[in-house]
Amino acid sequence: MTQAAITFVTGGSGGIGKSTAARMLAHALGSARLRTALVDGNPGQQSQRAWLNIPDSKALEYALVDGLQSALVRPRDTGGMFALLAGPADPHSRDMARDYLESIIGLRAMCDMVVVDADRVDGRLWDDPVSFAGGVMRPMVEAGGARILFRIGQSGSQTDDGLAALDAIRRPDRIRAVAVAPPGVKPWPARRWHALLDGLAGYGGVDVWDEASRRLVDSHACGWAHGMEPDWLRGACVWMGADPDAWRSAQGRGRSWLPWSRTR
Repeated sequence: MTQAAITFVTGGSGGIGKSTAARMLAHALGSARLRTALVDGNPGQQSQRAWLNIPDSKALEYALVDGLQSALVRPRDTGGMFALLAGPADPHSRDMARDYLESIIGLRAMCDMVVVDADRVDGRLWDDPVSFAGGVMRPMVEAGGARILFRIGQSGSQTDDGLAALDAIRRPDRIRAVAVAPPGVKPWPARRWHALLDGLAGYGGVDVWDEASRRLVDSHACGWAHGMEPDWLRGACVWMGADPDAWRSAQGRGRSWLPWSRTR
């Protein structure tokens, strides 16, 4: 059985759209007919639970008690083309890292793609086995073949913090960095990012937050309509292993695909 590709979506600072990007990525992969699970991997903030209005009855711990199938929130309830594994009921549990690891490994056998919405990372967190970054993300990247889609801003502190985090991780073979250009700010040219990211990460384009992005978020949609995804998002999907032809034949296919209607 083929195991799912696992990708952590993170960055070196807050306020750069990590959770939104993770949700869009999961939605795009599901729309490309890939059985996709999104994991709320920010135990303190749990942005996906808040955005999708997920009840407390769905929580990470219950996956270890009642099984993953019971713990998952299905697409009909997320409103997107993905299932969700919500964060823990107790974000301070000493078993949190173990619970996440076991659940993500379980999802790997059930899915085509697993997207993990992770909190920010820095050198201290990467070296701390109790943190999500050090206890979950690091072992899965270094020993489990997982990848990181890394968001990096182009303001001074966001750029510096992002580069410092990438330098601490030091896995350019496993990291794709996507630049974030906020509203009204001209994106930096690709050659500048290639120079900054040399030896740290591959460059995955720029996420330009424009009027269309604002309307999408304001509409409370989980992601772009299939075939309308921006280049950085399509590129990330293909980098994870999605078939590029999924977008070449997007027109006229609609939303009849039910990604969790089949067994595996």
